[in-house]
Amino acid sequence: MEIPESPRLMINMLTRGCFLFFLVFMASCAPLQPQPSPLPSPTIDWERHARALSRAGKHTQAAMKYQQGAETITGAQRQRYLLYAAQELLKAGDTQAATRLLAKIRPDQLPPQDQIPHALLAAQLALDSGEPGEALSILERIHPNQLPKPQRIHYHKIRAASFAILGNLKNSLQERLTLSQLLRTAQEIEENNQAILEALLLLSPDELEQIQTIPHRDMPGWVALARIISRYSSLSPELERALYRWRLAYPDHPAKYRRFLEHFLAQRQRSFQPPQQIAVLLPQSGPFQNAAEAIKTGIATAQNLPSNSYFPALSYYDSESADPVSLYQQASQEGAELILGPLQKSNVEQLGQITKLNPPVLSLNRIENLYRSGLYQFSLSPEEEARQVANSAWLHNHQRALILVPDTAFGQRIGEYFASYWQTLGGTVLEIQYFDNTVSDFSKPIERLLNIDESRQRFRSLKRVIGNAVMETRIRRDADFLFLVANPKQGRLIRPQLLFYRAEYLPVYATSSIYGGHRNPRWDKDLEGVRFCDIPWLLGGEYQNAPSLQAFEAEQGRFPGPYLRLVALGIDAYHLPFTLLVNGQRYPGTTGALTLRDDGHIARQLTCAEFKNGVPVIYGMAPDIVIDVPEEE
Repeated sequence: MEIPESPRLMINMLTRGCFLFFLVFMASCAPLQPQPSPLPSPTIDWERHARALSRAGKHTQAAMKYQQGAETITGAQRQRYLLYAAQELLKAGDTQAATRLLAKIRPDQLPPQDQIPHALLAAQLALDSGEPGEALSILERIHPNQLPKPQRIHYHKIRAASFAILGNLKNSLQERLTLSQLLRTAQEIEENNQAILEALLLLSPDELEQIQTIPHRDMPGWVALARIISRYSSLSPELERALYRWRLAYPDHPAKYRRFLEHFLAQRQRSFQPPQQIAVLLPQSGPFQNAAEAIKTGIATAQNLPSNSYFPALSYYDSESADPVSLYQQASQEGAELILGPLQKSNVEQLGQITKLNPPVLSLNRIENLYRSGLYQFSLSPEEEARQVANSAWLHNHQRALILVPDTAFGQRIGEYFASYWQTLGGTVLEIQYFDNTVSDFSKPIERLLNIDESRQRFRSLKRVIGNAVMETRIRRDADFLFLVANPKQGRLIRPQLLFYRAEYLPVYATSSIYGGHRNPRWDKDLEGVRFCDIPWLLGGEYQNAPSLQAFEAEQGRFPGPYLRLVALGIDAYHLPFTLLVNGQRYPGTTGALTLRDDGHIARQLTCAEFKNGVPVIYGMAPDIVIDVPEEE
């Protein structure tokens, strides 16, 4: 059926409107430039506090600190702190407050190095206020080639969004193509690729022909791809054949980056509907019963939140009472629109034998390399955690690793995984040692790790030769850091023993098991300097749709750290069918910043902290490192 002309125009306008909203949102989410170096004056306590609040993601509070500090001083430094405050308000999403504060800043009193940050902030606020022409006018005074890379990226993002809103898609695409040469993080690259392809899909065949004249090596491939996707409205053998030919014609095209194209097509096909009835498959007996109870507590906590706005009917099934396939079929017949669970990996594997899962399943464990239509896998994967600890160490410019893990099946698994991933990053593993999980003296594996045993052997050999040799223990100095898997009690013994052997030079990076989940400076002072990555709920990081840890335990009582993480898993599992699975957008959960991968696995980005005076202090999110590993076709 042909659409009449005027409704067709309306549909096109609505489609473009949604796309433009996406572009403005992306530009406003662009990280602001690093704040310029401070003026030559002593750093004061409130400034350090403001910076710490900003690093922890508490931007509104950071803005208040900067404003309060600005009231106590005059001149250029006052203007600078007002600029800092306005930047923090924009990061917090309070555009109106940031605009009001910007009006109070005297640009002529700002030092030269603050002029560019001020102009970028003014342009961003103009764009967010629906004035793209004004944003472009402000940016005309800036020469982008002279900017540091973060500011240059922000500059081109604002211009790309502004041109798109003004209907100048050609100039917008040119800005996007420039950005493609500057961006480095996986998320930014994918968002930029998505903006390019979405813009091209809005154009008519004649407009695509004109756009193809943009002098950039990637543009012909983008236009050819847009034509293919426009021609085939859904996944089909014809589309697959066309894409196969496209891949052969453009083997190095950025649309192939980290399976972006597959993800983009999957997003277009995804049609997850929020469920009205959920079947929860958890064990009510056996070795996983306590873990299941913690998850159920998390689900109940999420459902009973005053801010909760969705109330599906929940039915609980004992996953120990029958095989998971039979329970899945029973729940489906009884009206379940989503299966939440199971928890045991073996049960997830059995459900994975079903070719297409309808109703869909949100499992609470995961099988790597398992993909099924309708299967979403969400877990507290220790391998995912070890990978993010490695990323954090890598970004701190460490190259040569030592590894110390328990002599258990789990310890060996995580130690070997970390070693393999670290080498994939380009690092070197010097040695791996295992300690007895049942003792409190870890001196032997530490001595072997630091080559102290070899030093003693050399001394004994020397003494046999010259008789009166004096023992001088030497430890290795070729390592950059130690990766540790240990619980809090073990860590409090291992760290002092490292210091005893004069290995204070050796930074320690650990998994979340090193932290008991509660602040305990009296005991955790022995973990001073140890860095680890954990869920934001336990560290006071960024999350939503959950009570604070203190409020939760005031009502529910005190939970051990491992069970608190399972409570957080339950909280997020309740919210995901109404957020991430529906819209595909990053969700700041209690277990981490959550994103949905192409294969249905839900990835977590953790929060990283360092023990200082016995208390974990956040130093940032686990970095998203791009590893250029060739993908198999």
